[in-house]
Amino acid sequence: MSAAHALPKLVASDRRFLAAAVAAFAFLALTLVPCQSAYASIADDINAWLCGLLRDCCNWIFGAQVDVLKSIGYSGILGADFEGMLATSGTISTNDIAHSVWQVAILPIGCGVLSLVFTVKLIQTSQRMDGTQSLPGVKDVVFMLVFFAVFLFLIQNSFEIMKAIYEVVGLAIDRVIGLFGTGGSIDLAGASIVTQDDDIPALVAMLVVSLISWLVVLIAYIVALVVCWARALQLYIMAAFAPIPLSLMALDDTRQIGIGYLKNFTAVCLAGLIILILLISFPIILGGLVSANPGTGTPIDGIAGGLTYALQYLAMCILLILSLVKSGTWARDIVSGF
Repeated sequence: MSAAHALPKLVASDRRFLAAAVAAFAFLALTLVPCQSAYASIADDINAWLCGLLRDCCNWIFGAQVDVLKSIGYSGILGADFEGMLATSGTISTNDIAHSVWQVAILPIGCGVLSLVFTVKLIQTSQRMDGTQSLPGVKDVVFMLVFFAVFLFLIQNSFEIMKAIYEVVGLAIDRVIGLFGTGGSIDLAGASIVTQDDDIPALVAMLVVSLISWLVVLIAYIVALVVCWARALQLYIMAAFAPIPLSLMALDDTRQIGIGYLKNFTAVCLAGLIILILLISFPIILGGLVSANPGTGTPIDGIAGGLTYALQYLAMCILLILSLVKSGTWARDIVSGF
């Protein structure tokens, strides 16, 4: 091989060697660069991303809870007239069913009970006349006839009388609504997570609290609907069976049964007003919640404030459930004092 042919191969070999040497030198130089700050920056980015994800998730859950709480407010059942408390399916309503049962089945029983009561009154009057060996006076006869006529009128119009009692309480409900609204408008700006500290354990705890409160809010929503619907059904059933306890009021020995029935019916009507007051007051109470501040001047203050607010929020939702369940008992306590 001549020198002219060997020279290009040597130059090419030197170029490959030079490129390999430069690459090796660059790699060694990179290994000498400190990388601790890069690793720290990546860890901080991951931590911030996780915290932002947890914070957004908590905020979304609390926002969804607010939407559910808005729908707990006045839904038409509490302030509806007696005929429209429950929805109508086709041409037959619950009011029609209750009135038909009252007219066909219960009213004859009430009239029969009243006839029995009138017979007992006649026997008592006869025994009293036998004891005095005198004929019954005109006053006693007129009193018995008026007595029978008054109670027969009450029994024959018992369904309408129950509706009238309901409408009186309904007037009070309408006036309360006119003063304070219906309770469906809830603005809970404080329900969002106020802390901006990137503390994963605190935000995980906040997420757990938000999930628990979400479950409690759903339970509160269901309880509110069940209480309102159960009240409407109870009113219809009590109105349908009104002739029987009202007929028992005519006799001294059973008069307390009829009086107790009237008190219970009035208490069920007043329970609607109590429920409305609870639903109106609930957002006001939530708006007054204040998160606790340890006052340490450290970043933990924001985390503690968010957690304490969430726990108070959860406690108030539980209080709403208990109050709705106890509304009937509170109404009976009020009526029992009359």
